[in-house]
Amino acid sequence: MRILSTAACVAFFSAAALAQQTAAPATSSAASSQTQPSQPAPPPVPPPAHPITAEQIEEMQKLTKADEMKDRIVTNLMQYYRSTIPPFIPQDVIQDLDKSLHSADLNAKAAEIYPKYLSTEDAAKIIEFYKTPAGQHLAGAQPYLTAELQRSAVQVAQQTVKDVITRHQAEIQDAQKKYMQEQQQNKPSLNAPAQKPQSSAAPK
Repeated sequence: MRILSTAACVAFFSAAALAQQTAAPATSSAASSQTQPSQPAPPPVPPPAHPITAEQIEEMQKLTKADEMKDRIVTNLMQYYRSTIPPFIPQDVIQDLDKSLHSADLNAKAAEIYPKYLSTEDAAKIIEFYKTPAGQHLAGAQPYLTAELQRSAVQVAQQTVKDVITRHQAEIQDAQKKYMQEQQQNKPSLNAPAQKPQSSAAPK
């Protein structure tokens, strides 16, 4: 029972961490459009006086290999989805999802988001850097750096969950035992006498 309880807790928190890691942008976007009709909160930094231009955004995306980054993100998403999608889902649905995600314009909002944070001066310096050999090396390594950092973050989270559960093992077992007892007490007994329905008629 102890091993099963620990394993179940670790599995739950690990799955939650992975799901949040891979699907947080879509979830937050859906929540903001469905449950938050009010205007979003202003950026934590003041918007620039001279926002980045559309031409600068396009050049930055090319230099930083945004399309390659998008393909890797979609590939990682599909790996996660394939491991969690119920087995009865037809393969053509999964293939359609894969194809649709790869063809989706994930950078469509860039023209709205970048100007909130970057100025034309910022963009000029960033573009200048990414045109250097060091900048191009960083752009090529960025997807792999990000993937490794994400995997290591999940591993650290899994180990942290395991450590916390181990420290509170006795407390968890007591709480589980108490919960099971309460659930058992709340179940109707088969030997309990059936209650007669009360008559709604007024006494004569």
